[in-house]
Amino acid sequence: MRRRPGRGAPRGFTLLELVAALAILALIAGSVAVGIRLAVGSIGRGEAVARDAARLRAAVGIVERAIRSLDPMPLPADGEAAVYFSGEERKLRFLTAMAPATFAGGGMRLISFFELPGPDGGLAVATAPPFRPEGAGSWEGTEGARLLVRGATEVSFTYSEGPTKDGTWEWLPAWEPKEPGSLPAAVRLEFTAPGDDGPRKNAFVVPIPAGGGLGG
Repeated sequence: MRRRPGRGAPRGFTLLELVAALAILALIAGSVAVGIRLAVGSIGRGEAVARDAARLRAAVGIVERAIRSLDPMPLPADGEAAVYFSGEERKLRFLTAMAPATFAGGGMRLISFFELPGPDGGLAVATAPPFRPEGAGSWEGTEGARLLVRGATEVSFTYSEGPTKDGTWEWLPAWEPKEPGSLPAAVRLEFTAPGDDGPRKNAFVVPIPAGGGLGG
């Protein structure tokens, strides 16, 4: 005769208990995998945002350095010498003492910032030698352009001659000097840049040390 196990003898898992345990382990493993994927995705998005921010800071730095280094030295134009500055709503051209080094080694150059249209366009920069046989005024400012912010749209420039008596700043869509050779006190650049979290509006003001009066 077989003996029945005593009441205190160890008992194995039943098939139902094993299936339940495996199901619970599968749920835990799935949750962990989802968490890891989300964490990796967040890190990737964070790195992409950081790269975009670094590129934007570099582009803004190029614009700021060029504008702050605006040179009021008169250049030959139409048979006479005049300060070279053309401030339009969609394009800014002037003589700078600090052009980006990627353009002919930097230094004193005519420089232009504008929006390059098209699917491969954006905020662009172009430079040219300051002394041209046909005069600086004939330079359109688009030849040999390079992108600073790819995909940037709604690029616009506004200009101010400085604060009024009550301390407010009035911004004009184009710079038309009241006196020959006068320069604005500051330039404001606005543009919309693409990003992983959607388009973002950017705006910054750059003072012109040589501005706010007559250049030179």
